[in-house]
Amino acid sequence: VPGGTAPGQPYPTSEESFTQFPIPGTKATTWYLAPGGALATKPPAGTHADEFTWDAGALPLQDFTGDTGSAENGLWTETPDYHWEQSPPGSAVSYLTEPLAANTTVIGAGAVNVWVRSSTPNVDLQATISEVRPDGKETFVQNGWVRADERKLDPQKSTKLEPVLSLREADVEPMPANEFVKVTIPLYYEGHAYRAGSRIRVTIAAPNGTQPIWDFEETEPAGKANVAIAYSKEDPSNLLLPVVPGVNVSSSLPPCPGLRGEPCRDYVPLSNRTATP
Repeated sequence: VPGGTAPGQPYPTSEESFTQFPIPGTKATTWYLAPGGALATKPPAGTHADEFTWDAGALPLQDFTGDTGSAENGLWTETPDYHWEQSPPGSAVSYLTEPLAANTTVIGAGAVNVWVRSSTPNVDLQATISEVRPDGKETFVQNGWVRADERKLDPQKSTKLEPVLSLREADVEPMPANEFVKVTIPLYYEGHAYRAGSRIRVTIAAPNGTQPIWDFEETEPAGKANVAIAYSKEDPSNLLLPVVPGVNVSSSLPPCPGLRGEPCRDYVPLSNRTATP
């Protein structure tokens, strides 16, 4: 949470310390993909699917093109000149929770667990977690990535809140043709306080467009693909986050922009394209 005399300064308005990690009392909290671009507390009745056109060129590779040092608006200044662009219609799917009833602090990894059908034997997927604020702004929080033919998890290393991909050659398996298969997108760690009244958003698309100075040199497939995401009680696609109760944070929203390393922009809704389950 930013403090100091100006947005972006590396000073907190509050601090919290813990003696263990994962933090004792952390609750694995699940929101389920639902019709109308919703993230609900229960899986939906019936079987549903949304689809998008996978296109690694839909967004610029990076969201920052300025000075990577400390020049004016440079990457290591209080006010980096981010250009976090909106996903073009049809190039992603997006799901949001209802407005949160209370401040919700997430500390740790988590995952996006989705049932995926791809028109190609392999497809790289990127999940983006963001906070849609009641003032109409959206703050970037974290990403996760997976190469779908390397989707198998390591059962010895994985936990519910921190899935670990096997990445062994023997576990590589192409996506089945015309079938949905479960794919877990592990999320990188986050430490973020979502304010009461905000909504948590997950966007699934091709990689790139959300990091300032690095991107993926190669993505698969080489061209475009059609990707569908299914969700039902039987195949409950979901967002899973480690929520830590009892963390005291200020009730006011940070400035936009204001959080270091977390670009903020105007929120623009994204309508999902319905697919045949």
